Parts: sequence; structure tokens; C-alpha cells
Amino acid sequence: NIHTTNYTLIFYNILRFLLKKTHEATTPHLCCRLLSSISINTIQVEEITLLIIMAIKLYGVLVSTNALRVMACLAEKDLDYEFVNVDMRNKEHKSAAFLSRNPFGQVPAFEDGDLKLFESRAITQYLAHTYSDKGTNLIIHDPKKMAIVGVWIEVESQKFDQVGSKLAWELAYKPMFGMTVDEAVVEENEKKLEQVLDVYEARLAESKYLGGDCFTLADLHHLPVLKYLFGTKTKRLFDARPHVSAWAAEIMSRPAWPSFINIHQSSIQVAEIIMAIKLYGAVGSTATLRVKACLAEKDLDYEFVNIDMSNKEHKSPGFLSRNPFGQVPAFEDGDLKLFESRAITQYIAHAYSDKGTNLIIHDPKKMAIVGVWMEVESQKFEQLGSKLAWELAYKPMFGMTADEAVVEENEKKLGQVLDVYEARLSESKYLGGDCFTLADLHHLPVLKYLFGTKAKGLFDARPHVSAWAAEILSRPAWVKVGST
Repeated sequence: NIHTTNYTLIFYNILRFLLKKTHEATTPHLCCRLLSSISINTIQVEEITLLIIMAIKLYGVLVSTNALRVMACLAEKDLDYEFVNVDMRNKEHKSAAFLSRNPFGQVPAFEDGDLKLFESRAITQYLAHTYSDKGTNLIIHDPKKMAIVGVWIEVESQKFDQVGSKLAWELAYKPMFGMTVDEAVVEENEKKLEQVLDVYEARLAESKYLGGDCFTLADLHHLPVLKYLFGTKTKRLFDARPHVSAWAAEIMSRPAWPSFINIHQSSIQVAEIIMAIKLYGAVGSTATLRVKACLAEKDLDYEFVNIDMSNKEHKSPGFLSRNPFGQVPAFEDGDLKLFESRAITQYIAHAYSDKGTNLIIHDPKKMAIVGVWMEVESQKFEQLGSKLAWELAYKPMFGMTADEAVVEENEKKLGQVLDVYEARLSESKYLGGDCFTLADLHHLPVLKYLFGTKAKGLFDARPHVSAWAAEILSRPAWVKVGST
């Protein structure tokens, strides 16, 4: 037992710290037992009791409409909770710990003591019912009236949100990052939203709120998407309908709707959430595959945009703004635009040096050696290997006849290059030294094609080259690229 005042206060403060920092299931019970062993005043007991009770945790990101929906409900209910930011850019939402909270790997996830929930609307309904005596009453206890509220809860989920979220993506999120708005998608979904809002206008001509005479979950659920749409041209669809406009203005001005949530102020967080990396290319392109190999080694998420070269999409103004030579690949990482596959891989290797496989060496002298072999691949190996891949791999795919004279000439030249490789690889496991680097990775796409042709014999005839090629072609990241 602790009897002295000083030790009691120290213990009290430690206990407060632990309760604020953890919501492990055993902590409240342990603390309750410990409380009985020390002498603290009534106010301190009440404070610690409050900390024990305040077990609500919300896992999400501030700009997620689903997380905002739950935050709006918590604010209306005037409930204390801990907000845990989920780092989606680093795949925290796909971690085992988060998947134990939401098996779909999406935000939000929610905890109230030992209760775990996901799906924002299920969470808000739980809060509204469980804490019905707190803050704003968001449900109606009359079964018939609550059934009407339920109708509009479903309308928001199945009709309003379906089109509203698509418009928010096109008109609110995309412009933040210099992404091109798809006007066809906007036009299609604005037309659909107008039809939904016509029904809303009729309903709101009869009652102040969707569920009746009082603000309920049916109204609250709309707030996040409204927040985004009202900063875009789509706001005019609401303004054109007086009852809808008045309703939207009223619910968005509610004191509980957090004034600190500002779309523009949150743009940095949006950047961390949205998959900022885009690769524009063609599936069979060796240059595109080179970048894919690097992204796979770095274990980075990205969006692949297929360029239809048969329809000259690579010569369109849109694509030429990304690569002025009209060749694949083109690459974007947020507001950064790059072309030339090897420049892209070097950017990725340096910018994301803390991710996945380390593809560069920080020692300047050792990295200079890597640089030598990167140049050899670009200026010697690839020049010959690509010509052979065209004659022996691509042409047969399209029923074209290989030019044997070209094959013979380039096989002879490639043999000379591989003799140099054989000497180098008898000294070190990889071209750049003892570890796999960009110098090796850059060879993968051409090797992939040549190893399906008679040119493989040139590699097999050189044991060190053969072992090196087999090893890098079997890397899990490259195998993954080949399977997509």
C-alpha cells in the first residue's frame, strides 16, 4: 500500500497517463483494483473513472467521407473519443492489426471498450441508440416515424452517396493534385444526382428534414459528401432547388459539424491517402516493365493506366503532355511528371529509399560502379538485346518473319558484350557489386523476352552470366510483375 501523499500523487499521475495512452481490455480492471490501494480525493477518483469509461476509439483519416460521417455523429452526441490516424500511404489499413478491426481494410474502424465495429452507418446507428441520452437525439422512438427515417438513411446510402461520391472524386479530389477531371463521368453523374435531388425537393417541401420535423441520422449521413460538393460546380444543382438548398445550408451550419474540417487545409493528408503514383504504359513494353519491376521491388502501390497504342493514344495531346516524345512509359507522383524509364527508376529508388528493396548504394565510390553498369545496360546490352527481342520474340507473335541477317549480326555483338559480363560476374555476384541494384534490375524486361528464344543459348554458354540471369529473373518481385 502507498501511504505518503507524494507517492500517491506520483502514482495518480502515472495512472492518468496509462489510461490516456492505452485502452487494453485489462487496463481499466487493473486500475480499479489499484484505486482501492491508494488514498486519493473524490475529484481524482471521478477523473480516473471518466478516463476508464472513455473507451471510444475511431480509426480513420480526416478527409475520408466515411470517417467524417462518424465524427459528425460523435460531435452531435458530444462524446469524447480518441482519433487514431491510419497511415494509408504506408498500407497501415492493410496491416494485420487494422484488418482485425476492419477485415475489408477500409476506414473507419471503431472501438467502444471491447466492441469492434466497421461500416460508418452501422457505427452511427450504434452511437445514436447506445448514447441516446447524450447530446442531440438522432433517432425517433416511435416505430413508424423511425421507419421513415430508415427509408431516407437507405436513400442516402444507395442513391445519394453512390453518385455524390463519384462527383466529389472528380471535382474535389482530382483538382487538388493536377489530375484530369473526366467530364463524361461528371456529366453522367450530375444527371443522376439531379434525379435524386428532384425527389429530395419534393420530400423537403413537406418536412424540414428528410426524416420528419427533427434532425436525424438521415440528414447527418449526407454531411461529408455535401462538404466536398459545395466547393465545386455541382453546388448549382442544390441551389436550383430551394427546399434542398435551405436544408443543406441548415444542416451544414450546425454547431456540431466540425468547423476545423476544411478540405483545402487537409490537402496534405489527401496526398498521403490517394494513390499518387501513376504509370502510363503498355503491357508488353520493355520500358514499361522496367518501371514496373522497380515499383514491385519497392513494394509501392500505383495506378497503371494502359495506353492504347494501336489507336495512337500515345500521340494524343493528353499523353504528349506527359511524354513529349509520344513513347511509353510516362510517370506521375503527385505533381511530378517524368518520362524515360531509367530516370523514373532512379527517382523511385532515391525518393523511396526506405521502402522495399534498397536498389542504390549510399557509398559514392560503390554507387559509381553501379552507375557504370547502368550505362553499360543502356548503351550496349539494351541496344542489341532489344533488336533481338524484336526479331525473335515480337515478330513471331504477329506472324511476321524474323530477319535472320539482323539476328546473326546482333547475336554476334551481344556475345561480345556478354563476354565482358562473364568476366565481371566472375568477380561479384551482381553487376554493381555484392547486392542487387538498378544495374541488374534494368536488364529484366529484355532478358524476359530473350529467354524465350534461341538467344538464350548465348547466356547459357557463359556460366556466371547464366547464374546471374537465372537469379534475378526468379526474384519474387519480378515474378509478381510477370503474373500481372
